[in-house]
Order: sequence, then C-alpha cells, then structure tokens
Amino acid sequence: MDRMSRLGGRLGGHGLQLAGLCLYTVMVAYLLRLPCRVPGGAAAEQLPALCATEVTPAATAGTLDGFFTGGPAGDQPALVGMITTVLGWIAARLSALLGTDVGGGVFANLSVVLLALLWLATVAVVSGLSGRRRADAFVLALAPVAALVGFTTWDLWAVLLMVLALLLHVRGRPGPAGVFLGLGASVALFPLVVLLAVLFLAARYRQFRDFAVVLAGTLAAWLLVNGPFMIAAWEQWLGRFRAAADRPVAGSSLWSVWGRADAVPGAAETGQHVVLALVLGCAAVLVLTLLTRQEPSVVQVAFLLLTVLVLTGPGYSLVHALWLAPLVVLSRRNWIEFAAWQLVEVLWWTTLVLPEAAWPVLPWTGRTGWDAQDLLAAVRVLFLVWFLVVVAVDVLRGRRAMQIGVPEAE
Repeated sequence: MDRMSRLGGRLGGHGLQLAGLCLYTVMVAYLLRLPCRVPGGAAAEQLPALCATEVTPAATAGTLDGFFTGGPAGDQPALVGMITTVLGWIAARLSALLGTDVGGGVFANLSVVLLALLWLATVAVVSGLSGRRRADAFVLALAPVAALVGFTTWDLWAVLLMVLALLLHVRGRPGPAGVFLGLGASVALFPLVVLLAVLFLAARYRQFRDFAVVLAGTLAAWLLVNGPFMIAAWEQWLGRFRAAADRPVAGSSLWSVWGRADAVPGAAETGQHVVLALVLGCAAVLVLTLLTRQEPSVVQVAFLLLTVLVLTGPGYSLVHALWLAPLVVLSRRNWIEFAAWQLVEVLWWTTLVLPEAAWPVLPWTGRTGWDAQDLLAAVRVLFLVWFLVVVAVDVLRGRRAMQIGVPEAE
C-alpha cells in the first residue's frame, strides 16, 4: 500500500508537469502549421514542406473496408491502416453530426489529439526508463523535432511501441516486450533493432531463452496484424517493401554528404555501399557487446544499432531524428548535447521550409559550391557519428548502463 502511495505521489507531481510540457509541444506544433489549415490559404503552395503530412484522410474514409488491407486507400502499413480506417470512420460520423466535411478538419483534429496522446505516452515510458534521472523525460517532452514532424507522421506509433518494448524487457517481461515489437514492426521496421539488441546480449552469455520468448511474441503479433493483409492483398502488401527497398539517396545522409565532398565518386547515385556499411556497422556493435567488461544496457545496444541503421541508410530525414530522440536522451543523459543536436535539426528544417533565396549566404559558397543546407547536412551527419562514438565509449567504460530503468530507491 505504501509503495502504491509513493507511486501515485510521483505520478501526481511529475506526471502533471510532464503532461504540461508535452501539451506545450503539441500546441507549438499546431500553431506552426496553422497557416496550412486556413481555408483558401496559399501556405500549401508557397511553403509545401511546412504543410507536408502523411496524416490525411483518404478519399474513401468513412467506411471500414480497408481495415485489414492498408487503410481506405490501401497504401499504408497494416497497423496504420487499421488505425486510420477507424479514425476515418469516427471522423465521418462526427462530420455528419456537426454538418462539416471530413477533409475540412475533423479527421485532422482527431489525428492531432491521438498523436498528442502518443507523445505523452512516449515521454511517460521514457520517464519509466530514466529511473532516478527524471530530467531525461522533461528534456524529451520539449524536443523540437517532435513539434516539427512528430504530429505529421504515424511513425510516432512505432516510436512509442519501441520504447514500450524496451521498458518491458528491462523490467524482465520478454513476452509482452515481443508483442509490442511485433506491433511496432507493423508500422515501421526500425523497432526491430530492439530484437537484434536482445539477440546480441543473449549471444554474450549464450543464453537465448529471453530472445526466443521475445522473438515468439514479435512473430505472433506481427503475423496477427499483417496476416489478413498478406492473404487479402499479397501484391499490394509486398509492394510496400519493394518501395522501401528502392528508395533513392535523398536529403541529408552520409552518402549524399560524402558524394558532395567527392570522397566517394558516385556514392550519391548508387546504393552499393549501403548494405555493406550496415552489415559492418552491426558487426561492430556485436563485437562491442561481446567484448565489453560490463554488460551494456539493451537501450544502449538498441541505440547503437538504430544509429547505424540511420547513418548508413539512403536518407536521413527529420522523421529519423524523431526515431532517435528517446534513445539519445536515455543513452547519453546530456541535455547540452541534445539541445545542440536539436538546434541543428531546427536549422535544417528551416532550410527545407524556406525558399533558397532566404538562406544565409556563406562566404565560401562560391569557392566550394556548398550552401547553408549542404553545411547543415554535414553537421547533422557528424552529430550522428558523435553519438555513435560516445555511446560506444560509454559501453566500453561501463557507464550509464546500470542507470537505465533503475527505479527510485524504496
């Protein structure tokens, strides 16, 4: 009883503060895109990057036809399709009740509310993983990248499910952790880095029972969600993976920056280095996990794997920064580093939103051909390399691993 009272007290005080900070971030995100919601406004044409979002109602929203087959338009991941189908059905009923159009704001408003709850839940889970360092969750709650892109993508579902799986695994519940991983993989594949991290830690001691339980839970949940889609529309379901595999190098990425510097001629045009770099990076993380003296946290290993995945991938977007934000906070616990990284992400976003004529002119642009966006692209990649190196050093030194997920003293 005393334990429950203490838990309630902690949630009552710090929980309300976290909720307030999360709602502040949601409000900033909403106001930021308010010009895009003005009827008849020209913001969508003048600033397309500002108004770009994947959280839009499909033309056939209002029915439950696409529940098992990728949403009303059939072009979404299995779990996202289920969510948007139900959300569209609710929006259609509310629109009929209020006498408004589904595309006129009801679906968008419901989506903002849902994504706001997801962000609040993500921060709460990170607070649980933070243990005695509650400041970690407060820092994440105000992450600018959440305000910039967090409420324009359904990937926030995958982020939440990934950190939930980490929390459950740290607390010794591999079965439910696997279920959440399977659900997360039904939104995007990146949460599977947690499964790989569990495998690496199992290989360290050659004890694979926990991994087998997590794997079973992951497969069961993933098949439960994706099975109907695969049976009903196999080509359509398979097409999503083909589209993901054929993505060109775009935006800020290691390969585009490297090719821009002429370090690897042709690297920006081909993806021949991507798979090799990914395999070598994962192998390096495995060696680090096996050879370090003190057992690293599954959060640290998952962060290293996710950073390798993003760093070696064909594109590094702001959504990828959203994937990384909770694990950066947990793995480094350094708000100055986090704030500097987020500042660079905000500046990068600004160059995407504003027309090129509004960018500052750099003194060496004429000699090198690099403009402000090229410079920020390189700095973004360097930040990922920095995080990769310093967390690897933390693992070697046995730092921070024992602090992750440790509850407060009784």
